[in-house]
Amino acid sequence: MGTSSKLLAKQLQELANRQHGCFTAAQAIAIGYADSVHLYHVKAGRWIRVFRGVYRLANLPETPETRCMAALFWTRDKNGQIQGVLAPETIKMLKNMALSSAKPIKILIPKHFRRSASVPDGISLIPTDFDSITTSNYDGMPAVKEESPGPRPDLKPTDFHNICDYYDQIDYQNSQWRTKP
Repeated sequence: MGTSSKLLAKQLQELANRQHGCFTAAQAIAIGYADSVHLYHVKAGRWIRVFRGVYRLANLPETPETRCMAALFWTRDKNGQIQGVLAPETIKMLKNMALSSAKPIKILIPKHFRRSASVPDGISLIPTDFDSITTSNYDGMPAVKEESPGPRPDLKPTDFHNICDYYDQIDYQNSQWRTKP
């Protein structure tokens, strides 16, 4: 007995919601979608093919996070494991809501990374020695762990009191204005 299409759609929706609207062909097959129906769903407008083997549900908006997730899915190996991590610049742009569709998604990949397909537009791969970086998770996506800057050894806590700021400048300008004859 087969699984109903409504149940499959619900399961795929739940999966895609956890992955910023994206899913892979392998994930759709694991849920129960036959490989032969993927093209039908694309032509019917239910799925959007982002990259080969990577899809997005059409009823969910495309966001910068969606683009990042799709790019990470593109870096999967033959076992379906994501090989890349979001670069620090990409994470910073995501946090500042400055990642436009015109900017490529920068992904760090291991130096041994190989893919038979050429890199799609919108993705910039940076070969990296993964032994020298620490990875973490940013909004459900693998990313380079941000290192906290920590205290600067060349500054003492009392040095911050002597730094001129915007309000010092205003005070100076006001004092000059009041003293004019």
